[in-house]
Amino acid sequence: MPPKKSNRPSPGNSLAIGRSAEISEYGPSKILKLFFKEIPASEIDTEYSNSVIAFSTGATSMKCYEKVKVGDRQGLIFDRLDGISLTKLPDKKPLTFFSLSRILADLHLDLHSKRAKKLKDIRSEAVKTLSKEPLSFLSKDEKKIAKELIEDLPEGSSVLHLDFHPENVIVANDSFVIIDWMTALKGDPAADVASTVFLFQDAELWPGTPFLKILFYTVVRKFILKGYLKRYLSVSGMDWREVEKWRLPILIFRLGLWNIESERAALQKEIREITTSSKAGK
Repeated sequence: MPPKKSNRPSPGNSLAIGRSAEISEYGPSKILKLFFKEIPASEIDTEYSNSVIAFSTGATSMKCYEKVKVGDRQGLIFDRLDGISLTKLPDKKPLTFFSLSRILADLHLDLHSKRAKKLKDIRSEAVKTLSKEPLSFLSKDEKKIAKELIEDLPEGSSVLHLDFHPENVIVANDSFVIIDWMTALKGDPAADVASTVFLFQDAELWPGTPFLKILFYTVVRKFILKGYLKRYLSVSGMDWREVEKWRLPILIFRLGLWNIESERAALQKEIREITTSSKAGK
């Protein structure tokens, strides 16, 4: 019997490649985010669920339609956005470079006004992450201290993106659309601000970036981060000390979920320093 014909379109031209997936055209108005084979199915399920919730709360206007399988890889189908990332906006409109900080801060403030009870709680997920292999360098006592520090953090119900940076904001038809919800959780907005601080201040740039570009981007990232924090903290009334409290879980997520080789040693060192200093302070 001949195979049953499928009405699904075939993946089209490749549009982008990230750390976890490749983005391709998928019919006239959609895209396919096709995950690499090593990405666990549970993480793809989480991104699907988070994306559906984010759309339902109004945190993004990019709809996620369904999960699909292409060969031996899994993917998600999204609306196609004809636009550019916020990072590339100054290439088209140079003066907007000086507005990037304000745009980011205002988008983040608006995002944190959304509530999503169905998302998982950031504190419980951070505690779970302590059991992952990249955190095995911690002793039993150090993990206990880390768990207590995390559980003592304030609760919240705001939508948290936790990978919020200009490459995850698309400028389309003069509006801004936040994408990539794999790491989304709910909780205190200060946690999401701490995550963005890490991404601008400590995160590895794309592997293979030439040294001179690294120097240039480091200066640019510092400039944008300074403006972003000034705007976010002044509008929200949030104190910087509230942000600092979330440094430990953000480091734990970064090491436990991403485990990027070039960041590993620094993350292990700082996580251990925080737990050790907390123990000494008791």
